Amino acid sequence: MIEAEVIKWVVMAGLGGLVWFLKRTIDNNDTEVKSLKHEVQLIKEQYLHKNDFKDFKVELRGMFEELRMDIRSIQK
Repeated sequence: MIEAEVIKWVVMAGLGGLVWFLKRTIDNNDTEVKSLKHEVQLIKEQYLHKNDFKDFKVELRGMFEELRMDIRSIQK
C-alpha cells in the first residue's frame, strides 16, 4: 500500500511539472503573438495604400507636366 502511495505522488509530481512547463510555454507564446499582432498593426497603419499611391502618381504627373511647360516656355 505504501508503494502505491509513493508511485501515486511521483506520478502526480511529474504531471504537475509537465503542466507547469506547458503553461509556461503557452504564456510565452501568447506574449509573442501579442507582440507580433502589435507589429502587424503598426505596419498596417504605416503602409501606403494603393489608392494613396495612385493619388501621389497623379500629383507627380501634374508636376512634371508643369515643369515641361516651363522648360518649353524658357526655350522659346
